[in-house]
Amino acid sequence: MLDTITFGLVAASSVVLVVAALLALYRLAVGPTGLDRGVASDVVLAVMIAGIGAHAIATGTSVGLIVILVLSLVGFTTAVGLARLITGASARERRFLAAEARAAHEARQRVERERAEREGSVRERAEQAGEHPGGEGSA
Repeated sequence: MLDTITFGLVAASSVVLVVAALLALYRLAVGPTGLDRGVASDVVLAVMIAGIGAHAIATGTSVGLIVILVLSLVGFTTAVGLARLITGASARERRFLAAEARAAHEARQRVERERAEREGSVRERAEQAGEHPGGEGSA
C-alpha cells in the first residue's frame, strides 16, 4: 500500500518536473536577456536535483544524495558567478567609483564657491570705485 502511494507521488512529481524542465529549457533557448537565460539554467539544475531526489526515493538508494550535493554546490557557484558578472564591478571597485564621484562633486562645489567669491570681490571693487567718483562729484 505504501509502495503504491510512493510510486504515485514519484510519478506525479516526475510529470511536474518534466513540464518545468521543458518550460525552463524554452526560456533558456528564447530568453531575451542573459539574466533570463541564467535563471533558466538555474531552474534546469534545480529540476535535475529534484529528479535525482525522486529517483533516490523511488529506488531506495542513497547514491543520488552525493550527486545532489555536488550539483547544489555547482548551482550555487554558478548563481554567484552570474550575479558578479551582471553587477559588473566588485564591491571594492564600487567604493572607489563612489569616492571618486564624491571627490569630483566636492571639487565642483569648491570651484563654484571660489568663483562666487571672486565675482563678489570684483563687484565690491566696482561698487567702491563707482561710489568714490560719484561721491566726490556730488559734494
